[in-house]
This record gives sequence, C-alpha cells and structure tokens, in this order.
Amino acid sequence: MIEFTPIRQDDLQFLCEVRNECAVEYLHDSRTFTLEETIKWFENTHPKFWIIWYGGHRIGYFRTSNYSEVNHNIYIGADLHKDFRGKGLAYESYCRFMPILFKELNLHKISLEVLETNTRAINLYKKLGFKIDGIKREDVEKNGIWFNSIIMSILKNELKYE
Repeated sequence: MIEFTPIRQDDLQFLCEVRNECAVEYLHDSRTFTLEETIKWFENTHPKFWIIWYGGHRIGYFRTSNYSEVNHNIYIGADLHKDFRGKGLAYESYCRFMPILFKELNLHKISLEVLETNTRAINLYKKLGFKIDGIKREDVEKNGIWFNSIIMSILKNELKYE
C-alpha cells in the first residue's frame, strides 16, 4: 500500500540521491546537490514535500510549489527512485495523493510542468486526466539544446479516482 509522510531531516539523503539521479534527464533544473547543500536548503526553505512509501520502503517523493490559497491552486511533481519506475507506482501514488491535496488545501486546480522529452511522464499525466494548458517554447537549455516545457493541469471536477 502506498503511503505519504511529510519530509523530515532523516529523509534528505534519499531525496538528494533520487533528485540527483533524475536531474539531468527529467528535471527542468539539471544541477545536482551534495547532502550538505540539501540539508541547508531544507532548513532554509521548509519545503512542502512528502515521501512516498510502498511496502515500508521510500520509493520517491512529491514536491509542491506555487500554492495560492486565494486562487485554490498548486504545482505538483514527483520523482521516483529508479528501482521503482515502470511498475505503475507513480500512477497509483498520484491517484492517492491528489485527492488528499484537493481536499486538505481546498484546491480547484493542480498544475505541473514537464519537459517535452519526458514522454513517459506526459503519458502518465494524460492517463491521470491532466490536460495541456500550453507550451513554454524553448524554456529549458540542457547541454546547448533548447527544450519546450509543457504546462498541464487537472481541475477538481475532472478527478476520476477519489
């Protein structure tokens, strides 16, 4: 069963490893960080991140940002450890986590951005019911090549798996 816990200091080594492994290929920001940098970031920003647990093991994390209490929306993202990808766990995690966010934060919309090259994630988001809102043309540069960033969202009334 998938469960979520707010990120704590003792989760930071895991977060750092997963984030660094995902950075170059999947994330908008390709930088990698040391554990010390991650701890400093955590202590300074107090991020709204949640660890994803499956069978008693950390398998990934959800991150949120740009929360607007006024407009009832938030940005979301998730990164899974490479050993747990391709098993349907990202889909199940989103299906369980998004209803919690919608309810607890009284949201109307959840948004995300994904690189155009991350076709597995794009297909996952479409399967979850996300719609494409727009494209930020040549928004991210990696190794001298420009990539589009696709903006997607899902509205509360579009959620099919509460």
